[in-house]
Amino acid sequence: MFEHPLPSTIKPLKLARQQGKLKGFLPLDQLPTLVADCLDSKGRLEADLQLEMQGRWPVLSGVANTTLRMVCQRCLEVVEVPLKAKIELGFAQSEEALEELPDHLEPFLLEEEEIPLADLLEQELILTMPIVAYHPECEHAPYQAGDEVEAAQEEKPNPFKVLEQLKGNMKKSDK
Repeated sequence: MFEHPLPSTIKPLKLARQQGKLKGFLPLDQLPTLVADCLDSKGRLEADLQLEMQGRWPVLSGVANTTLRMVCQRCLEVVEVPLKAKIELGFAQSEEALEELPDHLEPFLLEEEEIPLADLLEQELILTMPIVAYHPECEHAPYQAGDEVEAAQEEKPNPFKVLEQLKGNMKKSDK
């Protein structure tokens, strides 16, 4: 169980040199972009991360996971969507150094010494979100057209009726 909250910011270079480990949680309400399409922001993100030097590269590796409550796009009921992000980030301080990163690492350009951990984890989890949330097996929600829609279609005048009348008048005048 993850008992401790994760820090809001980290210094990846410093932590990698110290072989840092981060194990904890963040409340989902601190991740507004991730929960934007969810029913609520209850719950939490849990992460188990390690920072270490791999050769000359500072690397953040580990796992972050959470469960989001979304609307099933088939039955329109609540569906719990588990997300799990496997993280393998290689940090570099210049674009030239990013080009030299090993292929198995996802590049991350460090523009500052300290970075917001919540934003980093949020972006990694967004990449694992399904395009459409749905239950593996559920009934489709029945489609019901309201009486107002049918009435509006019946009452709608035909815009070509005026042209038809003009065409009829032209034929009479040609005779």
